[in-house]
Amino acid sequence: MLKKFNLFHSLLGIFFKNRPYDERTVEISNESYSVRAIVLDDIKDLLSIEREVYAGELPWTKTAFLMELQAAEPHLYLLIQKDEKTIGFVGCRIFDKDAHITNVAVLTQNQGKGIGSFLIREVIQFARANNCETISLEVRISNKNAQRVYRQLGFASSTIKPAYYTENKEDALEMILHLKEV
Repeated sequence: MLKKFNLFHSLLGIFFKNRPYDERTVEISNESYSVRAIVLDDIKDLLSIEREVYAGELPWTKTAFLMELQAAEPHLYLLIQKDEKTIGFVGCRIFDKDAHITNVAVLTQNQGKGIGSFLIREVIQFARANNCETISLEVRISNKNAQRVYRQLGFASSTIKPAYYTENKEDALEMILHLKEV
């Protein structure tokens, strides 16, 4: 009987940790946006955002997004839209007690409006709901604006990962948020 209960409890835990994110309307800086879970049909929009944000580069391929969206581990992939146009997204996957932010991007013309911060706060809520102790991410060493935003949200610098970004061998700064401190 105990084995059946543990199996049921495990399956129930997976169900609730991977529950769908309901679409909703949010206000950010006095503007209305729609936020929802990413589905496979959204990948084209995500790749387009990457091209614009990363000057033609694609840090993530269609295959990488497909693999993440179909992963068995608890994960959260959200996009945000303005007037039905996707303008940003965030993704994270849970590894043990860490929610690792795998990807975050906001179209250049929409940066500086609090959209990225909003998306990161959604990840923080998800991490807490999944009993994580930390949230981690890597950011380009040259991306001072993103580092400033992450620090404002409570992230601290951890280590430098040499030549982390394959396209130009740029170093990455790993940043960590300890959820007990926030």
